[in-house]
Order: sequence, then structure tokens, then C-alpha cells
Amino acid sequence: MSLREAQGQSPEATKQSDLNLKVLKAMTADVEEIKNRLRARFIKVASPVLRLMPLWIEALGAGVFISHVIAENPQFARKLEGLDGKVFLFEATDIKKRFHLVIKNNDIKVVPHMKTTPDVTMRGEVKILAELLLGKIDPDTVFFSRQLEINGDTSAAILFKNLLANL
Repeated sequence: MSLREAQGQSPEATKQSDLNLKVLKAMTADVEEIKNRLRARFIKVASPVLRLMPLWIEALGAGVFISHVIAENPQFARKLEGLDGKVFLFEATDIKKRFHLVIKNNDIKVVPHMKTTPDVTMRGEVKILAELLLGKIDPDTVFFSRQLEINGDTSAAILFKNLLANL
């Protein structure tokens, strides 16, 4: 006898509940697959556009996005204290663009050009960098698969990686 039958649910109702659960799991998997396909298609379409777009427009858009992420995740902003004063350089190798993230006073500023040597440099395709900043991929996986190259202050890179993983 199953738990549901012991609780007074008829075998027919139990079968229907099990069927409903299977359908719900399948629908959830379908939704996740659709989201992944849309994300991949967006990045594929956006790459040629980003290649032509002036860097200052990209920096402005990235700044708005990052401000939104910080506003929606106050714990994320508090955890930035360990990275105060650090400069991260992100290079999208496939579109030949780069921008800096400057962390100061629990905030992140996007700067298109800097003469300062970055503390950490991260290089990879725009798809990898975007998914990394969105917390959609595991930084260790893309690093060890050589899709992401990280140079510089290892402790700052690890702390930043852990912050992204917890978004």
C-alpha cells in the first residue's frame, strides 16, 4: 500500500496524482529548454550587433544591468566589500571588445577604457562572459574546459566567481 492510499486516497486518485506530477515535471523541463534556446539564440543574434556597437553604448547598457542586479540582490552588494578597489577586465575575444568593472563602495561601475592595469582579466567568447555575469554557468566548468581564461589576482577572481555563483 502506498502512502497516498494509507492517507485515504483511492488508487485511481493516486494514479491521477502521479500522472499530474509527471506532466508537470515534463512541462517544467520543456520551459527550461525553451529558456535555454532563447538565451542561446539571443546571444547568437546579439554578437554581430555588439561587434558594430560603440563601446560606450555597451558600457552604458551593462552599467544599467549591473545596477539592477545589485538593487535586486542587496546581499550581493554587501559581499562586494571584499573586492573594494579591484578592477576586472572582461575581454570578449570573438567580438574583439573589452570593458572594465570597477568595484568601489559596494557598487560596480562599468568603464569602457582605463589606463589602470586590471587586478583580474577574464577572456572568453561573449556568450561565456554574458552567462558568467548572469550566473547561468559555473565559472569552474568554463575555466577548466578552457572556455574562460583568468589572469591576475587569484583570490579576487575566486571571490568574484563565488559571488556570481550565488546570484
